[in-house]
Amino acid sequence: MGVQNSRPRPGYRQALFVTGLAGWYLRTVAASALAAILSFASAPYNCARGAPQNPQVAATGERVRILTEALGNSDPGVRYSAVETLVAMGPDAKAAVPVLVQALKDPDAGIRGAAAVALAAIGPGAKAAVPALAQALRDPAARVRWSAAGALRAIGPDARAAAPALVEALSDSPAQVRSAAAGALGAIGPAAVPTLVAALKSSNGAVRLSAAGALGAMGSKAKTAAPALTNALNDPTAGVRGAAADALGAVGADAKAAAPALSHALEDADPGVRWSAARALAAIGPGAKVAVPALAELLEDPTGGVSGAAAGALGAIGPDAVPALVEALKNPDPRVRWLAAGALRGIGANAKTAVPALARALRDSNAGVRESAAVALAAIGPDAVPALVGALKDPDAAVRWSAREALDAIGSSATQ
Repeated sequence: MGVQNSRPRPGYRQALFVTGLAGWYLRTVAASALAAILSFASAPYNCARGAPQNPQVAATGERVRILTEALGNSDPGVRYSAVETLVAMGPDAKAAVPVLVQALKDPDAGIRGAAAVALAAIGPGAKAAVPALAQALRDPAARVRWSAAGALRAIGPDARAAAPALVEALSDSPAQVRSAAAGALGAIGPAAVPTLVAALKSSNGAVRLSAAGALGAMGSKAKTAAPALTNALNDPTAGVRGAAADALGAVGADAKAAAPALSHALEDADPGVRWSAARALAAIGPGAKVAVPALAELLEDPTGGVSGAAAGALGAIGPDAVPALVEALKNPDPRVRWLAAGALRGIGANAKTAVPALARALRDSNAGVRESAAVALAAIGPDAVPALVGALKDPDAAVRWSAREALDAIGSSATQ
């Protein structure tokens, strides 16, 4: 008697397919049945219990009850459908928070992630889930960790107890998780500042970068972190230095004590850091006048975006920057002269002492500089009229045209 062939019979694979299809069909039917039950539960009244005083509220409560019961079903398809329906209900599903917390431990990663999304949809009403969500930040599945961080962000300030776990998540390998954790810390607000300040001293560069980003997301609410962010301008990693400058800019005028350090950062070897430092000084505004000399030098930066940011910062600082900008109008580089005139335009009427220099700039050999000077004089307003009237007699037709355009602009603004 020969040995039997161990290969499966021809119909074996077909049978497996049919069996799998049947399982899928049963799960689909179960989910459809669940939806049908929910539709019935949403009816305006319940015959067995009598007409409630508020049919809509009663129907919502019944839906949540049915869905929370479905989360205990042995079929993952039914459990997933239940969670997805709770997601769609948003804050109305608040009563399901305890069961969703249990679902964060479901053996199916998809259901765990969906449970975190449902808690995010509930928002601040899910604050009782904060400890469980903090634990979910250590879930083996990255999508669950990402969703848990998103839920903590949606809960906001009430998620402050999760701050240490979120800081730990700043070193997570997927960038999406790190970004979500930083966003959650930013949403927690001032309560998370001490934890983030400590994270700026981490030996992990990714943690320091994310911590600076989270502080930046808080804006002026992170003003108590300004000294630590100022120290971070000396970080060995360029990305962290740039993020620290961005965060100081987000704090704004309250970060004026950082102006000297930001001025020094304008000399950074990395153009991205120089750009961020210039923009931060612009956000600080008049309180950053100590940086005027360094910003004036930065108008010659070979990186266009950096020199433009420097001009913007000088314009934001205001009258204290006018002498340096007048001097820059004499620079041999037409791009620097053009930027200087543009910054004076930003200062407007407070730049009236620059009128003579701008009038001379109407005769500049570069058409772009002439146009920028005319626009700056128009922004200064009536104080520029005498110089512009004199320029109408200039032998150069381009100068006469620029002066006429500026006078027309002043006249139009005066009649409005």
